[in-house]
Amino acid sequence: MGEHNRRDGILDDFIIPLASRLLKNPYLRAIRETFCTLMPVIVLLTLIDMIGCLLCDPAGPVLGDEGLSLGFFLTGGLHDEAYRESDFYAVMSHIRSCLKITVLINSLLFSLVLTEKLAKLWQGERTSSIVCTVSSYLFLLAGFNGNLDVLSTYFGGRAFFLALLIATASVLVFSRLARIRRLHLPVPQGMPQAMQQSMILFIPLGLTLFSSLIVSFVWLSVEQSMHSLPSLLQSYWGADIAQVPAAAILYECLRRFLWWFGLNGSSLTFFWNEAFYIPAQLANELENSKYIFTIEFFDANSISLLGLAISVWVFSYREKLRQLSAYSLPCLLFSINEPFLFALPIVLNPLFLIPYLLAPMLNVYIGYLAINWGIVPLFHYSVDSTVPVLLQGWLSTGDIMGAVLQLVWLSLDIVIYTPFVIMFNMLTREEDAIEEANAYDET
Repeated sequence: MGEHNRRDGILDDFIIPLASRLLKNPYLRAIRETFCTLMPVIVLLTLIDMIGCLLCDPAGPVLGDEGLSLGFFLTGGLHDEAYRESDFYAVMSHIRSCLKITVLINSLLFSLVLTEKLAKLWQGERTSSIVCTVSSYLFLLAGFNGNLDVLSTYFGGRAFFLALLIATASVLVFSRLARIRRLHLPVPQGMPQAMQQSMILFIPLGLTLFSSLIVSFVWLSVEQSMHSLPSLLQSYWGADIAQVPAAAILYECLRRFLWWFGLNGSSLTFFWNEAFYIPAQLANELENSKYIFTIEFFDANSISLLGLAISVWVFSYREKLRQLSAYSLPCLLFSINEPFLFALPIVLNPLFLIPYLLAPMLNVYIGYLAINWGIVPLFHYSVDSTVPVLLQGWLSTGDIMGAVLQLVWLSLDIVIYTPFVIMFNMLTREEDAIEEANAYDET
């Protein structure tokens, strides 16, 4: 279509200029590059965790009594209390606990790669910056009270938030202190070059590590007290505020908006989750409560990008995007959205911002109506967030209507995304012509 006419309104006046500025922001670019660099590792570790949930959990959907009961056959007919006291149950529980550590590994690797990029950005010494980040993690782990399961649960929702906080604070503090020449330690000339460089930065490094130790101690003390952010949110707002449909829709909008910036919205909003939606899920499981909005509800609603992938695969004219959609489809079926999110990209893409926010928000409201009217059961059971689409809805509600709800959500998402995919086709015809010309030249 050539140069298309500029459309007046919020897209041209605000969203596109904002996205353009944010794309050039070096800090956000470092975060995006870290995600892209670690994408294979993120997918692999997530799949390992999913295998642990589905196949290794003795009380899970495959081995457990409430699932396929495969554990009943593998233990020679043991069930109930006898099954839970068996050696098989203990061994599989230990394996499942070990596989949960993938969350911590993901967080640590993300912080290390981000540290390297931030050290280059802020002109900090690379090796010393990595030492600061690793030490901060070890201080946090050393001060943590709890076993491996508790540790994995703690990092489960906070993984990205802690990785971002530790890497950013460590590199920022160290690089700023290292620029103060008065803090440089004088060293003799005969010292080896590598040792000389590290000894010069001895005081900035020591101050950074000491600060990390103090902050880790204070952080854990606050987190384990009644003054933690989730506790304060509960006491101030009350449990019922999160069950208001408007609050749930706003929460989902904020979570997706943060992802659009290239930030892990699920982790950055986890404090709200921990204050309201995790307790609601536990109340549904243990006390047969009637909470509609729970952590499993929002995990099931993570399928909206699958609708975009299907829409791109069906309606996009560009073969490159169709191949990308097909390539990302297996990950999206397990609710691993990051590859498609950063590859299309949706991150900081102004054209897809509106449907990216609108689709999950409408899903939340439709899910609320379906459960409130008794069409779909409540989300009573906890399952891993990477359980395949449809099976996730079925297992978490204990009813086939949970899968039907996800199917309805998926259909609605496809309808919402399709006009924007068609518009994207119209706005990128010039790029299509360039790609065709390049392909012709190569032949």
